[in-house]
Amino acid sequence: MALLPQADQLNNRKQLAAKDIKIKNDIKSNIGEKKYLSKERKPIQVNPPTLEMIRNIAYAKDMKMYEVVQTAMEAYLNTLSKDERKLYDRRPTKYI
Repeated sequence: MALLPQADQLNNRKQLAAKDIKIKNDIKSNIGEKKYLSKERKPIQVNPPTLEMIRNIAYAKDMKMYEVVQTAMEAYLNTLSKDERKLYDRRPTKYI
């Protein structure tokens, strides 16, 4: 993700030069993580405020919406009690 200088930092310059651009995250690698095709993803139904929240977080974090949902679900899994976790682990999983 490139970070461009603010307008007030460029007030003396006519053009934006390559030296003015700073690269924050040049590469994102997910080695060993399974990638799914878009045709494998399934739609879920959420209320409009929830969808808007997912969109806004995805925009703010520069992530895809399905990555926001995946991150939220992983965080929620960490909050399960021992009994809830046992029930969760008993369910057959298709993709994980």
